[in-house]
Amino acid sequence: MNKFKSFIILFITFILQTSIFAKIDILGANVNIIIPAVIALSQVLPGKTGRAGGLVVGIIEDFLFTQLVGVRALSYYLIGLFAGGHIVKVSKDKTKGFIICLIATLFNFLLVNGIYYIFGKSILSITDYLGIEILVEAILNSLVYLIYYYLIKKIMYIPTYRI
Repeated sequence: MNKFKSFIILFITFILQTSIFAKIDILGANVNIIIPAVIALSQVLPGKTGRAGGLVVGIIEDFLFTQLVGVRALSYYLIGLFAGGHIVKVSKDKTKGFIICLIATLFNFLLVNGIYYIFGKSILSITDYLGIEILVEAILNSLVYLIYYYLIKKIMYIPTYRI
């Protein structure tokens, strides 16, 4: 049941990201709500749910919107792997998740644009986003993470009854 709920959460997140949040600019930054969703799923649910979900959503996003397939999928997978505590042991509370979301946003930007640069993207289009925009995006993603954290904790709660 948790896999189905995770799929629904990621599916709705993907739809919201591609239809609404990709078009909203706040101080020149676009919020990427897929990163906080992957981090929250990786922290709340055990196993590989967050990283596998990030991989699937990333592949779908790459197929639909980019010419280079696998870049965002790699980024989301690595973010889910790190947030789940599989690379470095991190505690799974919301304050650590907030910090991980800040770092993951910067990591996502550097990894995706670094690979695109290797495959021929102009350095000017990359450096235009550096500065206040990437910091605003990191802060907004971290605030969205708090919403996802509480939402996933509430949805994934399985009540236990004592008889």
